Amino acid sequence: MLSYRKTLWALVIVANLAAASGVQAQYETVFPAANQPFTDVNLENYDFQWFAPPITEQYGQDTIDPNTGIFFEYHRLFMNVSRSDVAPGPYDGDATYGNRIDVGYMTEDNHGWLISGWRLDGPAYNGVNRGDFNSIELDRTWRLPQFHQGFYIEPLMGLRYAQFNDKTSTINFVQNNMLLGQLGGRIFSHRGQWTLEGTVRAFGGQNWIFRGDQDSYSAGVAGGEFSLGAAYHITREISIDVAWETMYIGTGVGRDPFFNNDEDMTMTGVAFGFTLNR
Repeated sequence: MLSYRKTLWALVIVANLAAASGVQAQYETVFPAANQPFTDVNLENYDFQWFAPPITEQYGQDTIDPNTGIFFEYHRLFMNVSRSDVAPGPYDGDATYGNRIDVGYMTEDNHGWLISGWRLDGPAYNGVNRGDFNSIELDRTWRLPQFHQGFYIEPLMGLRYAQFNDKTSTINFVQNNMLLGQLGGRIFSHRGQWTLEGTVRAFGGQNWIFRGDQDSYSAGVAGGEFSLGAAYHITREISIDVAWETMYIGTGVGRDPFFNNDEDMTMTGVAFGFTLNR
């Protein structure tokens, strides 16, 4: 009986593996690289010419298409971070600096991936508003056909991990660990040597809050991120740009080191940097 059961299970496993292989092969035929998303990054087909003259024609006209291939962005952030509800001047905010890096790719089939991370090193005002913020996200992206007046839309869907450490109190600190799902998109249009663009993300998830060694609990989090900016192309694939960047978390942020409060939080300011091949 034991030998029979072993033989039966072996046949079941082999049959399932064979069926799974057939389904996977069919799935990859319809959606190439669906299970291996980075196999379609073929660098040999991308004609990188970093110092070629900038494109001045409008995207979508005269066979001029938006860039494809790997891209990279760096921005220096100058942000204002809101204070806790229990801090002096709770409706005020305080300035800080940070960095943001975006890297990803867009294929000629109009789909790709985006990894985005940013960090704020402050604010740094003891007893009023002190802390730091980190965020990393992974998004699946698509590029839709051209819209009216040469605009393109790139929807995105992904996951984000964000951490805010409130160190305002000299007695204890509050650490927020947020795991978020998000939806959003990027819209852009090329005019002359300028690219006008905007991005929007809406996110929600769970926040695990640790108040030093005193207490820990969790809360729901919801909010969004918005930016609007312009890029000037120095060459075909190198541009400098500036944008207004805002992130708002509407609920679920722990800041007061003594009470289990759920606060909102706003970070807004200017991002200035450069972009390669986007």
